[in-house]
Amino acid sequence: MSTLTTTLKDKDANIILPASDWSVINNKPTNLATTDQLAVLSAWSTAGVTFANGGYAWGNQGGTGSDSHNVAYRIADFKTFKQVELRAVFGCNTTVSGSTVMVNLPAAIQPDSDHNEWFASSDNNTSIYWNGSQISLSPLAGAHSIANYMYSFSTVYFTAA
Repeated sequence: MSTLTTTLKDKDANIILPASDWSVINNKPTNLATTDQLAVLSAWSTAGVTFANGGYAWGNQGGTGSDSHNVAYRIADFKTFKQVELRAVFGCNTTVSGSTVMVNLPAAIQPDSDHNEWFASSDNNTSIYWNGSQISLSPLAGAHSIANYMYSFSTVYFTAA
């Protein structure tokens, strides 16, 4: 009777001894996180978000809407960096004909690098511009935005803690 033996080897032909018990592993790193130690996304927050030039959170026109978290963020804090998820569903109570700030974002979620991103909207005359600290409406030259129209975008990014 023969016994089948399989030996695991690495790329240099060194024998690898499999182990299923972490306590028997030699020279293991001591700074690994277990899954219950990893950061999780916080609840949605609007803390520090302010509106300008007639901007408002969609669904909360005049403070009477049902969703006050349409311009909100949540954070997973990994100590040396943060993951930020930002969503913005907003409107403006007037038309604008030039690039106009609608939303100011709190310093706690602003990226540590230069962000200049444009997002298309279904208003063919107007784009959404996010520079990391503000969200603006930017109509095409000679055009204007639509008053009380729903604009939206979302993004996920990393920044220093």
